[in-house]
Amino acid sequence: MIGVDQLDTLVARSALLAREMRQRREDDLLVAQIADGLMELREVTRRTVTVLACLPATWTQIKVKAADTVGDRFRETTTLGRVLDARVGKQLVERRLGFAYAAMDFIPPHATWPVAPAAFDEPWEECTPREMLKRIGAHIEACVRAEQVQEMTSFDPDVRAVLPARPEPKPDRFTELDEWFDQLRAEADPSALLDHKVEDEVMPRLLSAALRGWITEVGDDEMEWDTRVSEDELHAWLTHTLDEAKDLEEHWAFRAISAKNPIAVLSRFRKARSAAGLRAGAGNRHLVLIRNSSWSKGEKTQAELQAFEAAGGRRLKMSEADVRTFWALDEMFVKGGPDVHEWLIDRRPARRSQLLSGVLPDAAVRSGGPAKPAPPSPLPADKRPANATPAAQPSLFTPSPTPRPHRTGTAQAPRSDGTHPPPEDSLTLGAEAGSGEPIRIELSALRKHAAVFAGSGSGKTVLLRRIIEECALLGVSSIVLDPNNDLARLGDPWPSPPNGWGPEDAELAERYFEGTDVVVWTPGRATGRPLGFEPLPDFAGVLDDEDEFSAAVEVAVAALAPQARLTGSTAKADIGLAVLRQTIVHHARTGSRSLPELIDVLEDLPEGVTNLNGGRKIAAEVAELLKAAMVNDPLFAGAGTPVDPALLLAPADGKRARVSVISFAGLPAEAQRRSFVNQLQMELFAWIKRNPAGDRPLGALFVMDEAQTLAASGSLTASTRSTIVLAAQARKYGLGLLFATQAPKGLHNQIAGNAMTQFFGRLNSPAQIAAANEMARAKGSPVADISRLERAQFYVSGEAFGFRRVSTPLCLSHHPASPLRLEEVLARARGGQG
Repeated sequence: MIGVDQLDTLVARSALLAREMRQRREDDLLVAQIADGLMELREVTRRTVTVLACLPATWTQIKVKAADTVGDRFRETTTLGRVLDARVGKQLVERRLGFAYAAMDFIPPHATWPVAPAAFDEPWEECTPREMLKRIGAHIEACVRAEQVQEMTSFDPDVRAVLPARPEPKPDRFTELDEWFDQLRAEADPSALLDHKVEDEVMPRLLSAALRGWITEVGDDEMEWDTRVSEDELHAWLTHTLDEAKDLEEHWAFRAISAKNPIAVLSRFRKARSAAGLRAGAGNRHLVLIRNSSWSKGEKTQAELQAFEAAGGRRLKMSEADVRTFWALDEMFVKGGPDVHEWLIDRRPARRSQLLSGVLPDAAVRSGGPAKPAPPSPLPADKRPANATPAAQPSLFTPSPTPRPHRTGTAQAPRSDGTHPPPEDSLTLGAEAGSGEPIRIELSALRKHAAVFAGSGSGKTVLLRRIIEECALLGVSSIVLDPNNDLARLGDPWPSPPNGWGPEDAELAERYFEGTDVVVWTPGRATGRPLGFEPLPDFAGVLDDEDEFSAAVEVAVAALAPQARLTGSTAKADIGLAVLRQTIVHHARTGSRSLPELIDVLEDLPEGVTNLNGGRKIAAEVAELLKAAMVNDPLFAGAGTPVDPALLLAPADGKRARVSVISFAGLPAEAQRRSFVNQLQMELFAWIKRNPAGDRPLGALFVMDEAQTLAASGSLTASTRSTIVLAAQARKYGLGLLFATQAPKGLHNQIAGNAMTQFFGRLNSPAQIAAANEMARAKGSPVADISRLERAQFYVSGEAFGFRRVSTPLCLSHHPASPLRLEEVLARARGGQG
């Protein structure tokens, strides 16, 4: 498939320039060239589908101005256009608002309130659904600001809406916010914030706060603004939509460069220029370079700077006053409440900053071309609020500690709390820092797995327990690996409600214990609740799928190789491993999963199984080693009655879910744990294939704490191989995986890479912090202040949202400071409380 996109901006920009220069022929020529290219593409490609994505107006131009046959080369899809009927428009509004009202248990005066029924009377003004909702949103925001509701009577853009007048703020309404803003500005340390060592962490944060403030302050304007995730080459990006119908936009990119080495400066300058798309004639692209130090006088640097400015680039400095303002805004966005929005509109600190006021357009600009920057407009001394801090008194401020680095990589425009209720099958991960907004993920998101990267004392175990408990409340059973005896209390209620519970947690805890069956298993401990599995995969279930059969063979090889001493890098080990693999393939084709039968085959290897010289002798030696391993490690031999994974997941009568906690108290050696987990995962994978989740959002949850010991990076152990297979294949059958580790660097990258939802909690080791930042940067944002997070604070990112800092809730089950003793674990496994 060949996809062609971004034609709308090209055609619209060309038409705009043609009109300005009165050269219509140039515009027609461009459209003709595009059409010729599309036709040639269709002619020269074979067994290829070419998909063109563009606005209907762009496609109409191409068909009108190019050859008649261009339209015949492409099949047009149905386009959702404007709402032509008032009845349809009314139904859309009713459904949209109905979700919000139902979520709040609010009964409105009528179904479309605050849109008057008269707004849907004839004559109906045709508009797109987006235009309808934008007009309603603007009206609602005006009502909220005025603290009174007036109904909207028309969707006609030519009819000026009768909106509630914005009341004059009381003189002391913003006194506390003014004082807080002044205090934050005083606490900022410009020298530390402008240090080149923290530039890539701090500058995106400061600039994003500044742009977010600017967006809020001009929010009443009909222009559309949004911030965009920056590339590594840029620190912030702002987009202004000039004409939505034509996809015509104007862009501002920002890059601070404070490096001292001229070569490094020039390199970053070139990368920023390329990322911003700045070039001569591109009047809708702007790049602002921020550098307080002088630029190199070298010939090459000066020549490139001249070309940069000729193309419309700007070189500016960031004053200490602006640094203080942006730092204060960032803190207020994180920690402030809804009043900050009104305070910004009234005080407009971002628009009055020297940097932004000299670059971004004035809110009143309505022209279709690139906007002109607004002149700086600092408040006169006699007009400033009484509590405001003068802009030019840097020496009076007290330095703060080293600044906290960038948290999310980009700011988001202020938004409402949404008009959709949370999905019925969703997990609440916590409350977003500052706003207190709940952060949720759909239960089905766990099909794509989750990973928690956090050190000791971060609240990692509590987070795991809460996710397990939330899943149980939704009827999803879990299998939980417990290496440290601190998860076996998932069946223990708190002696009394803890201080950290939310207002609804007592009720949730009661429901959890009423509906959840918690069972503790103790493989290797007969005095508890022993557990064992077949040592080889279920080959019979994968004989018809060559890929899954090969994966099962590799898992079996990885499980048996350590027991047969075939894990070295010697020639003998390589040859032995090849003989073992060939024998497993031969044995697996019979559908048998019996280890004794495999050993019998190795002892007397049939002709044609291997083509290696001395293969029969090597196979016999491997057979003896495996027999010795069965004697030395009963769990490896599958001691006891093998357990069907269904027993681990099927709740008792009257319960909604089962939580099977598998304690490693009876598996003291790492090799034993890896061997057991490998067997468990092979059985679980075979079971979930036979029992997929189907239409359910999640079939089951498998939780692996201290995952770096079982699925380590580096050498492929038996459990690592089966974990990789599970991480890659389980999602399509509805099995979710939840990994937790104190060592992000120690977890195999194929496993971490398969986790769509990721949590980053407090880490202390520099190596692990660096590894966590590298992983977070791959998802779009560094989390460099990870060592300064508080307990139960995490950065979380999911499929539907970027990194956000959240405070996670306390678990519903009892979690004291110390783990269980061995005898307490065994007592719980036997059914007592110990």
